[in-house]
Amino acid sequence: MRPAVLIETQTDFNRLMSMLADASQIAVDTESNSFFAYYERVCLIQISTDEDDYLVDPLSLKDVTPFCQILRDESIEKIFHAASNDLIGLKRDFHCCIRNLFDTAVACKLLGVKKLGLAKVLDEHFGVTLNKKWQRCDWEKRPLKKEQIDYARLDTHYLIPLRHRLALELIKRDLWQDAQEAFVKICSQEVQEKVFQPNGFAHIKGAQALDNQSRRILKDLYRYREQEAKRRNRAPFRILSNETLVRLAMDHPGSVQELARVKGLPKSYQNSRAAYGLLELIRRTHDTCDDMKM
Repeated sequence: MRPAVLIETQTDFNRLMSMLADASQIAVDTESNSFFAYYERVCLIQISTDEDDYLVDPLSLKDVTPFCQILRDESIEKIFHAASNDLIGLKRDFHCCIRNLFDTAVACKLLGVKKLGLAKVLDEHFGVTLNKKWQRCDWEKRPLKKEQIDYARLDTHYLIPLRHRLALELIKRDLWQDAQEAFVKICSQEVQEKVFQPNGFAHIKGAQALDNQSRRILKDLYRYREQEAKRRNRAPFRILSNETLVRLAMDHPGSVQELARVKGLPKSYQNSRAAYGLLELIRRTHDTCDDMKM
């Protein structure tokens, strides 16, 4: 296995895209920062050919239009594993549409495979072990670690030979047309704008066990967390976890000291402006509930 090629300049990127324009098929995957940021973005694009693996850093590029042209080119087959989220991210961030897709996860499902995760599939077919430690790391951080590069390139390195194995089996079982129809359907999906559901708090574990007053506090805390996540561009659970929201709603602390004793409360909410803002929200909701009882 040759070393992966890291593409970090527009010149190298344009050169790679010119080369890929003559390819008959490429394997593609992406990595994002969805586990860390509220406004998710594609942070890495992995591309493999029959010979090499490339890691494209879109954060360092001014223009990824040539890649979108590759994705649209019907003469080039694009091989993904569980393409849905990748395609949505590429469409959302770069307005890329795709034609001529082969999704190895969909192919596996049609063939009756039960465990569709890439790690399991690669282990079954090639005896390869993926280090899942890096699956949810912050892919926006630079520079990338060697371990991240090693992990990322394996996501696409085996997809082309995997595609060939699965295609033969699909044809053998007369499932090729079914697969093609499924691939086209995936390509046509649209980006859905993220919409906050204010009553989503009710689905948090432990919410149903709260009394009415605590549930009202939980609802307001849930809305507050969403607003803070947007403002700070952080994943909501990194502002306050669901477990912490429930504990705050249940204990409704009235002082900084009481707040600091809430298990799981981030340090940023201990004796700070954020702490007093949180206490004021809890107090205001608590008082409103008391007034409604009168």
